[in-house]
Amino acid sequence: MKNLISKAGRAIALQAVALVSCFAMFSAISTTHAEMPPLPQQMWQGKSDVQVADEARRDPNKYCTQCHETANATGKPFSHAGKHFQHGTKSPNSGEQVTCVSCHGNMSENHRKGVRDVMRFSKMDQKASKPELERTVHEQNQVCVACHTADKLREKFWAHDTHANKIACANCHELHPEKDPMKAIPEKQRIKLCTDCHTKIQAHKEEVKAQEAKENQ
Repeated sequence: MKNLISKAGRAIALQAVALVSCFAMFSAISTTHAEMPPLPQQMWQGKSDVQVADEARRDPNKYCTQCHETANATGKPFSHAGKHFQHGTKSPNSGEQVTCVSCHGNMSENHRKGVRDVMRFSKMDQKASKPELERTVHEQNQVCVACHTADKLREKFWAHDTHANKIACANCHELHPEKDPMKAIPEKQRIKLCTDCHTKIQAHKEEVKAQEAKENQ
């Protein structure tokens, strides 16, 4: 009888040790989660870029580029040392430093499950990897013209007026340019930007060339 009681006591003691161990393990996990960086919604929503940098003690651009190192469409590395991120580049609207959030918007905690709340810039074609997430031309362009005003764009190039409501700025401009978005493109490539859409013009040009070559024979 004593042996049975002794065995039962040992079994209860072992179960108690196991329960204490499990409790300690789950407590450690809970502590680990509590020390994780706050979700983007908690970090950024309702705050300016400067406040984010101060409170999170990290560069807002670096926070994004820890995961987003390459462009989904091209696979090329993002250029976060380009025109938008040069030292001293500030938003003409807020006077604050331009960061990823300035164009792509404040992220919510849903960013971890989906990116519907993130402003995406694309060429609005049928080859989009996630067409259901594509933004309209108006939605995309209004972000750009918030800083690059219509008057200034009109002065630089007349075609801006013609295309502003029909095609996305991203159709012709790089989103993360290392240099000036147009000056860095050779003249022939600039023409190609036009003929990629205006195919009839290019076809007519080829017909004229063929006709001239035939006449010169």
